[in-house]
Amino acid sequence: SAGSGSGVTPNPVGYNRVYVHLDGAFDYEQWWKNLRAGQVVVTNGPLLRPTVDGQLPGYVFQGEEGKELELEIGLTLSTRDSIRYLEIVQDGAVRHSIRFEDYEKSGRLPKLHFTKSGWFTLRVVTERSDTYRFAMTGPYFVEFDGKPRISKKAAQFFLDWVRERARQIKLDDPEQQREVIEDYRKARDFWSDILHRATAD
Repeated sequence: SAGSGSGVTPNPVGYNRVYVHLDGAFDYEQWWKNLRAGQVVVTNGPLLRPTVDGQLPGYVFQGEEGKELELEIGLTLSTRDSIRYLEIVQDGAVRHSIRFEDYEKSGRLPKLHFTKSGWFTLRVVTERSDTYRFAMTGPYFVEFDGKPRISKKAAQFFLDWVRERARQIKLDDPEQQREVIEDYRKARDFWSDILHRATAD
């Protein structure tokens, strides 16, 4: 979700935040449910409130093979800092980078086009030179014929990361060490399964 690292880094408590969409009054269980569904924005500054074809982050759009899927982005943005640019990241690469002054003129972002399964997210970056201050939505997903895009490279990255972090765990209490390592084993098995089911490089 999000963490400020306060006490380890110079960030104050609450510097990095996750916002979860809720309809109506706050409800604890619903907050966790919507967090798991990816209806989120993470930020250390601006507040980004997107809809894509009327849908929130985490939504899975469906397409049919042989037909192009076109998606239109709607965006509400609140910020205390000047915005430098907005980005649309598609399948792990920046597909569009739009200067904020250009976005202000039209009030529109480029439409997205998919001909196969993938994902995308929206990111906005401020003009601050002393830090990287930005906001980013949770991902949206696109599935053609019900088949998700699963990146082999991304799955291998997280599998390697879990293994590296597990090797660094050194706790004085043997029982606590076993408990923590068990969580890492579950994460390892999770990413191993994802890697096995990869559908894209």
